[in-house]
Parts: sequence; structure tokens; C-alpha cells
Amino acid sequence: MKCCYCPHQLRTKESKARGYGPICGQKLGLIPKPTPRHRPALTPVKPVTTGPVHPDQTAIPIQPTLPTEPE
Repeated sequence: MKCCYCPHQLRTKESKARGYGPICGQKLGLIPKPTPRHRPALTPVKPVTTGPVHPDQTAIPIQPTLPTEPE
């Protein structure tokens, strides 16, 4: 069986059931491109440390806040 968009032969059961191969499907937007599962962080991540705590005080963990988009 041939692909309905190009002259290549279809080899897998999935491709034959669809009528087109994975390359044509991705080019035409019918099949989403695979995304990497793990990618490195874009910016280096540094651990957050706090200074020493006075004996009369309780340490509260710092919760980082992400910037929000303006409305």
C-alpha cells in the first residue's frame, strides 16, 4: 500500500490504517512532532539559603514566587 500524499510504501499497520506515513503526517500537521521528555533547565538553578536564625525565632522556609504576566 502506498502513502496517499507521496509515492512511498507504507510498512507498519498503523500507517496502513491511516493511509499515510509518519513523515507526511508530521509535515501536514496530522501527527504531532515528538517532544523531549527531559530537557535541561534554561537558566541555572541555585539553591536558596537563609542566614542563621535567632534562638527566639522560628525558621520559615522561603517559597519562591514566579513573575506574573501583566494583564
